[in-house]
Amino acid sequence: MATTTTAHALPRESRLAELFLAALGFAFAGYMIFGKSFAYLGLPPLYAGELLFLLGLLAVFRARTGLNLRAGLATAPALCVAALMGWVLLRTLAGLREYRVDALRDGAVALYGGYAFVLIALLLDDPRRLGALMRMFGWLARYAIPLAIIAFILGDVPFFAARAGELATHLTGAVVLALVGLVRVGPGWFAFVGLGAMLAAAQNRGSMLAIAVPVCLALVAVGQWKRLAAALILGAGLLGAAAALDLEVELPNSDRPVSAAAVVNNIVSIVAPSSGGNLDDTKQWRLRWWNSIVGYTVHGPYFWTGKGFGPNLAETDGYVVGLENGGPTLRSPHSIHMTYLARGGVPGLALWVLTCVVWLAAMIAAFWRARRAGERKWEGFFLFIACYVASIIIDASFDVALEGPMLAVPFWTLIGIGIGAAMIFRAQAAPIPPDPPLRPGRLRGASLGALAGLALLVPWPAAPARAEGAGPDQARRAVSDPSGPCLVLRDASDRIIENLDLGPCGGEGVRVERSRNVTIRNLTIRETGDVGIYVEGSEGVRIEENRIENVLSGIRALSSTGVEVRCNSVRNVRGPIPAGQFVQFDKVTGAGNGISCNIGENDPGRGVPEDAISLFQSRGEPGEPILVSRNRLVGGGPSQSGGGIMLGDGGGAYLEARDNLLIDPGQYGIAVASGHHMTIAGNVVIARPQPFTNVGISVWNQYAEPCHTVTVSGNSVDWRARTGRANPWWDAKNCPGTLWSLNRTLPLDPQREVAAQPACACRIAGRTAESRPPLTTPKEAAR
Repeated sequence: MATTTTAHALPRESRLAELFLAALGFAFAGYMIFGKSFAYLGLPPLYAGELLFLLGLLAVFRARTGLNLRAGLATAPALCVAALMGWVLLRTLAGLREYRVDALRDGAVALYGGYAFVLIALLLDDPRRLGALMRMFGWLARYAIPLAIIAFILGDVPFFAARAGELATHLTGAVVLALVGLVRVGPGWFAFVGLGAMLAAAQNRGSMLAIAVPVCLALVAVGQWKRLAAALILGAGLLGAAAALDLEVELPNSDRPVSAAAVVNNIVSIVAPSSGGNLDDTKQWRLRWWNSIVGYTVHGPYFWTGKGFGPNLAETDGYVVGLENGGPTLRSPHSIHMTYLARGGVPGLALWVLTCVVWLAAMIAAFWRARRAGERKWEGFFLFIACYVASIIIDASFDVALEGPMLAVPFWTLIGIGIGAAMIFRAQAAPIPPDPPLRPGRLRGASLGALAGLALLVPWPAAPARAEGAGPDQARRAVSDPSGPCLVLRDASDRIIENLDLGPCGGEGVRVERSRNVTIRNLTIRETGDVGIYVEGSEGVRIEENRIENVLSGIRALSSTGVEVRCNSVRNVRGPIPAGQFVQFDKVTGAGNGISCNIGENDPGRGVPEDAISLFQSRGEPGEPILVSRNRLVGGGPSQSGGGIMLGDGGGAYLEARDNLLIDPGQYGIAVASGHHMTIAGNVVIARPQPFTNVGISVWNQYAEPCHTVTVSGNSVDWRARTGRANPWWDAKNCPGTLWSLNRTLPLDPQREVAAQPACACRIAGRTAESRPPLTTPKEAAR
């Protein structure tokens, strides 16, 4: 008699869970291959990780067992995760009103732990889902990992943004999965993954340790001593051969080449100083910051609470390096342990460490139980999951890793899978349950559903990579560093630094070196030990709309070209010589340089300023001179050598000072000290008699450099020397070809001249005076 098999429709809640698991696999692949680019898909503030979590919650609520909190909290690891999440949630809510989205973003470091409870609930609802997850990890190892390696090599291609540490942890998981026999791969796969491991390990210490330590422990645990010894011998041989041949490979997405020396330096720098690259510098920087965190938490006022979730730790602790080398600003101290200590205090660190220790102990205990029971698949599974998580923890100990979803989502997912699997194994003591039989329609439906969900995310652009400053509608951020420069930008291009409050700074407020196309705008810089903004060896730098006060000098550009300084307000430079300028161009050459529409003010007795604007050994181009125009300079002295605008100091050529207003600028108003093709035109220069006042406008070659072709035209001067007599002009007659024309000496009212100065298109810091009305009378026209 024939039997009839009835195929029942899959319950809707089960289909939802399968859709979530399919989407989870795609998310793992997205984080592996695309890194941050994938993480930022979505509609802010709901990105890929948050949307996937919401889908998981929905699947849990529709499951037969619901959240099943009793079962989920029945184990010590789950209880530790819940306690950690609870503490972080409390500290996040405390800063939510002040820091808003920043508080939620920082709190996600533990709040992504919700993934663990989603996976626990789904596994307890149907243990066969563990088989589906194992198939997912096998698929990721065989296909996603090779693609992730290729994406890492092609790191400068758009959308490929995975970092070395992220690649290292996923490689470790895949290698251990293959070593324990839970996925079958060939020698070619091992060779290619070995290449990826070498590329990642050469980048930094964290990546190297994240691969080496778990893989070696896995080889020891499964008794493959011969394979471990062979791997060590082969690795040493390859390093020796690479060193002998002096092989070096430059990766598009890295400033550290792949070479034998790079790997050796990474190894040596862990325990000893290293001269390779900047390894020892970064290690010492981390250690100093970590010591500061320990100081204000373990031994300081933030013992119980930490600084909370929301503030930028780099700024509050005085260790801002996010703009160094053109990178984005940094928020966290390159160690997940220090992040928990700084933000959650000692209780936060204790709960984090307890969570890791208890979870790893549970996995090790399950591993030994499975080994004693002869359950090889369970044994291999628990070894795989423990090594995968350990690799992420190692990488997070040296880098900003778990603070973002790229590793946080996989980490907490693995935590939940481990807890759920241990509960299933303890309850069943049976082989790993197979996943439900696959029906082609179900597989296609789940896959297409997951792909459709991700496709809906694609049109939304990734969050901008530029993080140098807050947007115009966001709160300004304060940065200070009493021991050195507040911000450093080095070897960068196409960068914008804006909307920051800097100071006190032990060195410069902003230091720019060897960079191109940089804009510095809308900063407030106060109380610096050196120059407010310093530029050296750079090209195409715009400095605009900044407020600078109580600094050694305001703005200095050295050996650069294409420097534009406009609409800045500089007040009370301290000096003395050789410092004490509002703006100084030192060996600035070429076209596109200018100093315009700035306001410089010195209050009497606040310092010893020198030249308000100094052009030292600087040269423009014929037809495109360095133009100093429409600046307002007020106050100077008591220096007996400093004054207003100095052209041709030490030589130079093609320099012009036009339409500037100078009121009591010091010993002189505007001067040519050397050089050729100099122009002083249309300026207004006013000074009352003071102990240091001498002359309004002068032309006097004071150097061995040639001086000729100087034009002084259309200037209005009301200048009184220290004796009270008028002394508007002086020509030393040692610059041949000097032409004086249409200059006037007449009484001038400073307030009227301020109101009448030509307007500039400045928005914030510079002049915003209205344009002058049309000239209607002969007297006005004569002005």
